[in-house]
Amino acid sequence: MKKSLGKIFLLFILLQTVIYAQELAKYKLYANKTEVYTKEAVKLTFTAQQTDHSVVMFFFVEPKKSANYKIQLLTKSNKDNGYHNSSVIFQYILFPLKSENIDINFDFKVKISSDKGVAQAYIADHDESKGIEGKTTSIEVNPISIKVKALPKDIDLVGDFKLKSTVDKKEINQYDNINLHYILYGTGYDSKIKFLKQIKGVNIFQANDNAKTKLSKDGYTINRDYIYSLSAKNSFTIPAQTLKAYSPKQNRFYTLKTPSYNIKVKKIDISTILDKDESPSSKSLISTDTIKQFFIYIFLFLSGYLVAKLQSKRYKKEKDIRFKDIKDSSNAKELMMILLNNYKNEDTYNFISELEKVVYKKSNRSFKDIKKLILKKFRN
Repeated sequence: MKKSLGKIFLLFILLQTVIYAQELAKYKLYANKTEVYTKEAVKLTFTAQQTDHSVVMFFFVEPKKSANYKIQLLTKSNKDNGYHNSSVIFQYILFPLKSENIDINFDFKVKISSDKGVAQAYIADHDESKGIEGKTTSIEVNPISIKVKALPKDIDLVGDFKLKSTVDKKEINQYDNINLHYILYGTGYDSKIKFLKQIKGVNIFQANDNAKTKLSKDGYTINRDYIYSLSAKNSFTIPAQTLKAYSPKQNRFYTLKTPSYNIKVKKIDISTILDKDESPSSKSLISTDTIKQFFIYIFLFLSGYLVAKLQSKRYKKEKDIRFKDIKDSSNAKELMMILLNNYKNEDTYNFISELEKVVYKKSNRSFKDIKKLILKKFRN
């Protein structure tokens, strides 16, 4: 009898929790398509709407990680519909990685507070105001299912792409080199492509792989420049390159091709090197053009290396500037408000909770340790 009463009581508590969560906020989760090929971009939209208008409300949404897909936040927009009436729209781009039916799960948390609690949190620290007070509730989200079909095994790209190639010359001597470019651009999944694997008797050096990528509603917008330098002692042919692709937008398979290039390698006559007395000829083994080409090659390599380094430093500098307010925060209360006000696109829920515990002396963790973790996560 006691066991039965206990089960009934537990069921009652769970039912009350569900009803309470439903009274707080409602959500919608949908995809622009539910049957796709692997690596085909899917746009997921998660909307949340406040239904309890007696409190201040914050929304936290996070997709659960899985080896079955790659997912990234595209946009987040907050809307104030009036007093205590907020809503939010999250948009994600998902790339399925396995050909099977996959479920995408989300964690959805709602934090509620009063006007007084939020107002107190804005008071300066020297006034000894309390940190923001509130209660956090998890709302169960039904997963969205995507049916994923397998691509043919020889498909290299998924999306809408174009490919072009250039060589700077088609005739060299055995001490010279040519520069070869493959430029791949378009929108879709960011697949790693290697063009030249090996050509018999040819030295191949990949000088650079310059890539610009940006997430869009159709996948990654990509512009990638593959730069190769080649040299050989004998004439050779750079083989035509072929990439097979699938376009989700046009629902068709297509092929990208580059031409082959016949490279003539001229031999330098040994008789032009020595005169009759076996003394050096006025004609040099290595021509001025060859020396110029050598320095151009070195310049190409070094410039590519320096550009990559500068881009890395600039990116790091931009991130440092972006998170300067976090870095300059002096206590847990100040950092908590910075996260609430300036980083609503980040996964701040767990950090805010930890900082609250520090403020109320309910945690043994230090403010400095938490700040380091926040900076590490945001900079990755």
